[in-house]
Amino acid sequence: MCLLVHQPQGVKFSDDFLRDVYSSNRDGLGVMFAEAGEVYVKKTLPADAQAFVDFYRAHADGRECIWHARMQTHGAIDLDNCHPYEVTPRVFLAHNGILATGNEWDERRSDTWHFIRNVVRPAVLGDESLVLDPTWQAFLGDLIGSSNKFGIMTASGEAVIINRSSGVEFAGAWLSNTYAWSAHRWGVGSKLGRYTSSSIWDYRWDEVPYVSSSSASASSSSTGDSLVRITRAARNCYVRGTLAQWVADAPHKASTLANAIAEDETGETGEGVWFAPDEIVELIAEWFEGEGLEDPRAKLDTLRAEPLRIAMD
Repeated sequence: MCLLVHQPQGVKFSDDFLRDVYSSNRDGLGVMFAEAGEVYVKKTLPADAQAFVDFYRAHADGRECIWHARMQTHGAIDLDNCHPYEVTPRVFLAHNGILATGNEWDERRSDTWHFIRNVVRPAVLGDESLVLDPTWQAFLGDLIGSSNKFGIMTASGEAVIINRSSGVEFAGAWLSNTYAWSAHRWGVGSKLGRYTSSSIWDYRWDEVPYVSSSSASASSSSTGDSLVRITRAARNCYVRGTLAQWVADAPHKASTLANAIAEDETGETGEGVWFAPDEIVELIAEWFEGEGLEDPRAKLDTLRAEPLRIAMD
């Protein structure tokens, strides 16, 4: 699920913090900053935690920038899939979250690459000033859903964060989540604390990939593809011990997966919507433990066989 950071001028992170971030996000590190009317982008595939720290010190330390530490969900682990990505030569973008917009076009590429190609680039090429338009920023935030965040850097030095309110402030910087680093260790509470019982599920149904807010069902093929991506993200967090934070920060994705598991194992539909957060965590964890930890695509054969039905009330 990665970590996206907007770092103001003068902010520096400690080696211990950077090593903590690397422990959960080992699949790439990228930095972007603006100087003299140009966006500069630096990327690396760090071999170890010290290489991660050294790269940060060389390119981001104390500088106003946006940086991104990657944990692979889809797309190869290579420099091409490291964030940030070029939107235009004067606009670059990095992303935290999971997007589902035509990712089958090139399975070697990340979801972010596909979203830029299909949605962001055509709009910005038509009017680059959109990036700084609050109305367009709000539209883009609604389009991707609050569990997704974009960091955008322009050649003139503006740093734009889409869905900023869904992140947290720490050490003078903005961080996109609390699950891709040991937030509790650094005195930052998990977002899980602000939810109680069923209130966690008061979210926008139109943010659930491939599920319309006007329908309680979806096609088996598109829903199955969405479940693969959601399950891969949940599995990565389960392995790293951050599943509870993922459930708190992505309740719509967690509910989609929990509904599918409950329907597959019990034949009941929609019960997951009303589970308390800790019950969702337990359900998903037990499913992984019972099914093993192979490729999620193999796990979801039974879930893809029938349309996923989600209760709307």
